[in-house]
Amino acid sequence: MSASQRNKGSRGERELFALLTEQLGVTVTRNLTQTRGGGADALDVPGWAIECKRCEALSLASWWNQAQRQADDLSRKPALFYRQSRKPWRAVLDLHHIAPGVFTAPGSLCELALSDACTVIRESLGGEA
Repeated sequence: MSASQRNKGSRGERELFALLTEQLGVTVTRNLTQTRGGGADALDVPGWAIECKRCEALSLASWWNQAQRQADDLSRKPALFYRQSRKPWRAVLDLHHIAPGVFTAPGSLCELALSDACTVIRESLGGEA
């Protein structure tokens, strides 16, 4: 990965985490051990492992696999956020984590706008934030 790609990723993380902090009411910061330990990009939202991608070429399947693997290792729910240039932030969540009574098995993914994903995550916190 080139230095410009790393810088773009870091800027994307800071941008996303500022938006999540504002919308969730939880201060979201970078997981500084992520590069050494291969963990999620942010762990400040209780119960969630947040993965952030700022990239032009979408690779949702591999990104989701990474987010799922990291969340499983931490016993958390995965949340994948991504953005391309000049486009809004999007999120991928598993419907099993949103409505487990309806989606009894993991693997039914949905793509949401940032604000809608924040609504889902806020509701899951149930006053923890």
